[in-house]
Amino acid sequence: MERIVLSLIVVLFEVVCFSFGNPLCSSHDSLALLQFKHSLNVTDGGCDNNEDCPKTASWNSTSMDCCRWGGVTCNNFTGQVIGLDLSYSRLEGAIHPNSSLFQLRHLQTLDLSDNHLEGEIPDVFSNLQMLTHFRLADNNFTGPFPSSLMNLTKLQVLSLRSNSLSGPLPEFKTNSLQTLDLSRNQFSAIPQSLRHLFNLTHVILGHNKLSGEIRAEMFASMTNLTILDLSSSGLSWSSNINTTFPLLRSLRLGSCRVKDFPDFILNSNKLSILDLSENEIHGQFPKWFGGLGALQFLNVSHNFLTSLEHIPLETMMVLDLQSNSLRGPLPSPFCPSNTLSVINLSYNNLSAEIPNCLLTFSWLRVLDLQANNFHGPIPNKFPKNSLLSHINLSKNQLEGPIPTSLLNCTALQVLDLGNNKIRDTFPTWLEMLQELELLILKSNRFYGPIVAFKTESPFPNMKIFDLSDNSFTGSLPMVVQKGFKAMMNMDAHKSGLEYHEEPLDFVGYGGEVLYSGLYVESVILVMKNQEIKFNKILKIFTTIDLSRNKFEGEIPKFIGNLNSLLLLNLSHNNLTGHIPIEMRNMRTLEALDLSFNQLTGKIPVELASLTFLAVLNLSHNHLVGPIPQSNQFNTFPNDFYLGNSELCGFPLSNECGKHKSASVPVEQEEDEPSFLSEMTWQSVLIGYGCGLTFGFDIVYLIYLFEWPRWCIDSFETITREMIYIVLRGRKRRRRNFHRRRH
Repeated sequence: MERIVLSLIVVLFEVVCFSFGNPLCSSHDSLALLQFKHSLNVTDGGCDNNEDCPKTASWNSTSMDCCRWGGVTCNNFTGQVIGLDLSYSRLEGAIHPNSSLFQLRHLQTLDLSDNHLEGEIPDVFSNLQMLTHFRLADNNFTGPFPSSLMNLTKLQVLSLRSNSLSGPLPEFKTNSLQTLDLSRNQFSAIPQSLRHLFNLTHVILGHNKLSGEIRAEMFASMTNLTILDLSSSGLSWSSNINTTFPLLRSLRLGSCRVKDFPDFILNSNKLSILDLSENEIHGQFPKWFGGLGALQFLNVSHNFLTSLEHIPLETMMVLDLQSNSLRGPLPSPFCPSNTLSVINLSYNNLSAEIPNCLLTFSWLRVLDLQANNFHGPIPNKFPKNSLLSHINLSKNQLEGPIPTSLLNCTALQVLDLGNNKIRDTFPTWLEMLQELELLILKSNRFYGPIVAFKTESPFPNMKIFDLSDNSFTGSLPMVVQKGFKAMMNMDAHKSGLEYHEEPLDFVGYGGEVLYSGLYVESVILVMKNQEIKFNKILKIFTTIDLSRNKFEGEIPKFIGNLNSLLLLNLSHNNLTGHIPIEMRNMRTLEALDLSFNQLTGKIPVELASLTFLAVLNLSHNHLVGPIPQSNQFNTFPNDFYLGNSELCGFPLSNECGKHKSASVPVEQEEDEPSFLSEMTWQSVLIGYGCGLTFGFDIVYLIYLFEWPRWCIDSFETITREMIYIVLRGRKRRRRNFHRRRH
């Protein structure tokens, strides 16, 4: 009954308005659209303004002229719905075969991309014979490719990108297609009829589960081909024909087992994007490669190239040659180029000094030279108003101080200078770079205290702060920790899926997107006692590593305010005093390493409330008393408590409340015991067995890490313990002597 009344209202409204000469949406199409709307859900995301609202928000029965509804396009003369764009409309649910959507027989364009639609795509598109553009990209559709789409003789654009569709593709029965984007699915085979689609200009099949070899001749008939993307499709590329693609602008053959540069691009004068990454290309760039004067984005990373010669740098904007076998100094043609925005030459064998000109490019945003053999000082040539946001020069042989011209890089977010030979005090002037999120200076030759900051809260956006394996002295940098606002009260939901990365979106003068990609920062960090390379770093990942320095004094109570910190490593220093109970506020802490210090007192029972704690290393200190008992603490092994002879309780064999027997009663000392004190014959035998295992561990660690520093650290620790034993022995003898005299 309700549907009949609604139909009458629509017809009446249509008749009244048509009498004034304005064509309206047909009642049939209005009802079909309303029914389609009610068959789906809209996720709740708020609606601050009209642009944030789902397009279906304006669809209602009080305004039955659907031609005025959001996302709807009508024929100007008949009022029939010919276009439906509901992309980015927060739609969720499944589209069923009997959906009223398929009643819109005059529909020419249909865009439901970037929603949360799921289930199989109904194979009932035979009703939509007028369809020319069909987009369902970026949803959650599963199941096979709907073969009825191949019967649409007017279809020009088909995009099913970024779903979970699977199985083989059916034979194409129409040659009207111009754009075919089936990337980022799980399709297993492509039909031979693809070669007959001679009108295709865009073929995008990357990131699928295809198999077998594909030859260049498959695309030979596509004389208007401008974009070909087979990257990570599972196909093996073979180019054995003499063909040309004069209009080709983008070629992506990453991970296609390519063994040489395709010859046909020699005559592709408009080629601006070339991706041949993760292939099997050896040797040098061919001489003719230098003639590709329109090339702007080149990615030949993860191959076996040995030279940088013959690269057309005049117009280059993104150059990614990481993980090759490049060697020698950078060639002189790098200097005249002033268009480069991204330079990634990491993980090669490049040597000599870094050229001054490399830092002066006015458009440079990313400079990644990590894991090479560059030596000498870092040029002090960063220009004013520099756009640099990511600088990674780690794992080289760089020396000298950090150049102060870095202050010109006001947009700098990532600075990784770890694993070099830089000798300097801590560059407190870096506090002026307010956008800095990641600072790694580990494994260098820094020295001295960290003092003399000019601001009360330096580094407000810092997420990763690694100064490990240097010679810093003095107390822990209290001012720095107070400035780490990004490690306090972080909203994990807001930044949970964000990475330390640089968006690479380049737009032409006409607004056309020339290139869209990401530079993703990768670093090596010590996490839970292991050195791990992170190819992607979430912005919720926060860490402070000050280990293997010469810091002294107490751990500041303020450290408990860093309640969004995940990893804290203060091991191998000279820290004294108690473990602050304020650490109980560090609710997100997953790893805490305080080993090899001079900490005293009891382990705070409040630490048992840190339920995310997976690693707690307190070994080789002077801690006393019972180990807190909780579900979390009960999972930690004995190794986390070694070298604290007065600790007791599980998992140690030393039970609390049971005193060790001694032949001569001695007055209880106020001094903290050392891990070498109160040795007995039984402990020697136990120590021999444990020591043998520990010895093998030390040999392995000496091999894995730089052995001179380990030997020195171990020698200093043993020396301090021996001095402590001698002094305590003298004190005992004096007391016994005075007792006998009195």
